[in-house]
Amino acid sequence: MAQVDISRPFGWGAPKVSRLESGQRGGSPLDIVTYLAKAGTEPAEFDRLRKLAESPANGYDLQRHPENMPDLLPTFDFLHASAKTMTFYEPRRIPSLLQSEQYAEVTLRHNRNPKDPLVKEAVQARLARQEVLKGARYGFDATFYIDEIALHDPTMHSVLDEQLLQLVITSTVPHCHVHIIPSDSFDEDLQTAFGLFKDYDDNSVLAVHTATAMLVLEEAEDMVPYLRRLNELREIALTEKESTEMINSAVRL
Repeated sequence: MAQVDISRPFGWGAPKVSRLESGQRGGSPLDIVTYLAKAGTEPAEFDRLRKLAESPANGYDLQRHPENMPDLLPTFDFLHASAKTMTFYEPRRIPSLLQSEQYAEVTLRHNRNPKDPLVKEAVQARLARQEVLKGARYGFDATFYIDEIALHDPTMHSVLDEQLLQLVITSTVPHCHVHIIPSDSFDEDLQTAFGLFKDYDDNSVLAVHTATAMLVLEEAEDMVPYLRRLNELREIALTEKESTEMINSAVRL
């Protein structure tokens, strides 16, 4: 629906609708419920967004998910789809946005029932989200910091060669920047996966991952420890050329 179709019956201006759609704070719960009703939102999604709208604007949002499956959260998809720049660090493993189907499946099946239907759903969600790297929008940029340890992970032996080949291809894409963190710089004390997202209005949020929940931070002061960690990674990371050479050397011919 066009913004004017939603805004006209309520006397809203287009900027108000735009703010609601981009997730900016300022719209009342009533405004958001009204919007959802006019847009014909499905009941389950209606209830989820209504609860989110009623939550306090405290600068963060905590969302639970099945173990190691943030892929099933609609918010995670939104962060990727709306970002102009993205920066990721996932300790000891290839970042999910760069994973091959086989690598993703092995990762998601870890400690789970082999017949768990959520695994297939999460794998498909992860692969679908990777589309953001293919049809890059103007100014779009994605940076990935990868531990060298992940290039030689014995637990991923059966799927690692294919994964590394995919990584080699991705590292040649102009808007994808892959940097390897040498194993001698690995820090055992800083093992939290996170992603920094900046949209086209220059708003930044940071998603921090735990085993069963995703914490989305909006306030600059809450992001400081993670931004500090990103600066440390930039200092110790190999250049893109050096990283590509290391990945190529890890591929078993």
